[in-house]
Amino acid sequence: MNKYIKVLSMVLALTSSVYLPSAIAASTTSSTEMLITLAETDPVLVDRLNDIALNDPKLLKKILKLAGSDATQLERLLDLAESDPETFEKLVTIKNVETTQELTVEEPMYSTFGAIKDGDIMQ
Repeated sequence: MNKYIKVLSMVLALTSSVYLPSAIAASTTSSTEMLITLAETDPVLVDRLNDIALNDPKLLKKILKLAGSDATQLERLLDLAESDPETFEKLVTIKNVETTQELTVEEPMYSTFGAIKDGDIMQ
């Protein structure tokens, strides 16, 4: 019984270690940490990001802004930007509207000159 439990725990540990780099990259709080983790675990994705940085830095900024610090979202957004640029631009527009402050319209101030009669009170 003990051998069975040891084998099972080893299999679970090995299986979970396969998904560990992605989990670590997704759980980082900083985009820099995420990029370092990606450099260590997914050099192909880093090469793709580097190509975009060299050719279209504005696009890279948009992708990084939308992805935050989630490596999975970063890759998905990169795929979307390459396969369907129009939809990607729509997402950027939607996200920008979501993050901008709402404009408030102030009530116009009215001024009156002269006397105003309000019931029995003369102002």
